[in-house]
Amino acid sequence: MKEKGRKILIILLLAVAIGCAGYLIWYYASAAKSAESYEKARKEAVVDTTNQTTDEEEKVVIPIDFASLQETNPDVHAWIKIDGTNIDYPVVQNEEQEEYYLTHTWEGKYAAEGAIFTQAFNKKDFTDFNTVIYGHQMGEGVETMFHQLGNYLDDGYMKDHSEIVIYTPEHILTYKVFAAVVYDDRHLMKYYDYDKAEDRQAFLDSLKNSRDMRNKYNDQLEVTTSDRIISLSTCIAAEPDHRLLVEAVLTDEK
Repeated sequence: MKEKGRKILIILLLAVAIGCAGYLIWYYASAAKSAESYEKARKEAVVDTTNQTTDEEEKVVIPIDFASLQETNPDVHAWIKIDGTNIDYPVVQNEEQEEYYLTHTWEGKYAAEGAIFTQAFNKKDFTDFNTVIYGHQMGEGVETMFHQLGNYLDDGYMKDHSEIVIYTPEHILTYKVFAAVVYDDRHLMKYYDYDKAEDRQAFLDSLKNSRDMRNKYNDQLEVTTSDRIISLSTCIAAEPDHRLLVEAVLTDEK
């Protein structure tokens, strides 16, 4: 009887091992396929601006081919880029399903990596007080999506990677990072009513009031309720009740 029990246990352990191996194979294969998808997006997005000129009365030249990207997926409404990182992606929004892009690429194909996305709580033109941009923090060995946001908790990283650029079909928006905060998992757009000045201030205060020793701040930047900010939000490995927020304030708009 004991021998039979041992055999059953061995079979169960083998099944678990095979299942784990299968998941890892799928996970990394999915990540590789998604990487191809985003490389395709970067190629589609390239605009030749060599011979394009502008003057003060003309529209700014946007170096992203949104028309081409939107032919593939009309949900593409912006592009995010942080120099010195792998963060160089289209930004999408599904107006009907809040979490659709947690599990779908910018092309709308199922994948563990998902996409960089906003939700319909925010306008697509980044004119809200706080536009929240979501992305996965992928596992070790897959430094895509918002994986590198975790580096903002390292000393000196914020100073060397302080600028975030958002391209929209009409504008180039430049932001400066003013905080990297380990936050709780509340839904920022549901918890705060950013139409109210007191809620805008409450959110800014909450960033300072977070007592996690890992938090980093740029105290040289003064951020007020009259500013426009973005919150880059991602998960933290092994901390399901926490989110990492990288906060940046708009400093230039063209």
